[in-house]
Amino acid sequence: MTKTGFLWDERCFWHTGGGYALTVPLGGLTQPLTAGGLPEDPETKRRLKNLLDVTGLASALDCRSAQPASRTDLERVHPARYLDEFKALSDAGGGELSIGARAPFGAGAYETAALSAGLVREALLSVLDGRNPNAYALSRPPGHHCLPDFPNGFCLLANIAIAIKAAQAKGLAKRVVVLDW
Repeated sequence: MTKTGFLWDERCFWHTGGGYALTVPLGGLTQPLTAGGLPEDPETKRRLKNLLDVTGLASALDCRSAQPASRTDLERVHPARYLDEFKALSDAGGGELSIGARAPFGAGAYETAALSAGLVREALLSVLDGRNPNAYALSRPPGHHCLPDFPNGFCLLANIAIAIKAAQAKGLAKRVVVLDW
């Protein structure tokens, strides 16, 4: 019997909001938060991974990481100018993109977001190519609110759209339905 795929990477838990508390830049009367500045807290994800480990359930899963989504993967969904601005700000220590709904990020967020998208891509591909009967990606930053050129809800890359476009490029899927609840 093939195991359920469980894609995760500790580095995704290190994603932060940089110099922000929620969506407000630090300073003045805005003090830092303990969870890296974001309400989307890494500890909730780490707690799930830890529970899988301490209960022994992780041994029943195909636990692994994945390669980050490539620039080619990302450009199937996001315009080059969006990716270029995101990468430049990430390399410069973080901030927020000039467009979007207050989705702040810290240094290295571009690489972490690409890894997060890579986990989701690998989860989908592993099911479609038959390596796993089903799969789950424990990834952050999340991606379900992001549009091609508009970060939103702490989502910087459209992870599931990136995964779907990768599957279509490999000929593993034509039409896909996404149910997000």
